Amino acid sequence: MSFLDDIFGTGEGNNPANAAMPYLDKIAPMEKQYYNPYIERGNTAYNKFNPQFDKMTSDPAGFLQALMGAYAPSKSYQLKKDEMTRAAGNTAAAGGQRGSLQDITNESRITDSLLGDDMQQWLQNVLGIQGRGLEGEQHLYDTGFNATKGLTGDLSNVLGTQGSLAFQGQANQNKSRSDLISALTKAGAGAAGFYFGGPAGATAASSFF
Repeated sequence: MSFLDDIFGTGEGNNPANAAMPYLDKIAPMEKQYYNPYIERGNTAYNKFNPQFDKMTSDPAGFLQALMGAYAPSKSYQLKKDEMTRAAGNTAAAGGQRGSLQDITNESRITDSLLGDDMQQWLQNVLGIQGRGLEGEQHLYDTGFNATKGLTGDLSNVLGTQGSLAFQGQANQNKSRSDLISALTKAGAGAAGFYFGGPAGATAASSFF
């Protein structure tokens, strides 16, 4: 059939679907080239923030304790402590209470109060910075996820187009072969009719097909 295919234009090389396939095949590598950097960044971001979320949800107390392990009193705390304890000491000295149990208790209360406030402020600052960082990582992850969706959707469309073209091309080839066989059959029948019955026989034989 290859010789007849070449004559009647039904060979694989004459299939329009095959002519389109090389162009469609270029789409996947091209899209991966542009999508993959965002997908990789999204995967990297996920690997960074997901362990943090796991710690926050599975062991929040341990997570907080780990954060507070890095705390150190600020210079502002030390200045306030010095000023307030000095003022309290002067007051106690003026009343003859300097060094007394009440004086010591007041200094301890001042220290604890200032230290608590300083720790809370430090924690808010750290959590704020961490929150901004997690938001940025989340954005990168979302960008990677959207890139994955876009790539998947585009590649699905390309595969669907390739499948449709292949189906239509094969259907066209099948029809061409069927038409060719039918034409050859009629031609053969006509030739046989002419041989046995002349022109009238050829016409009659061809009418059966």
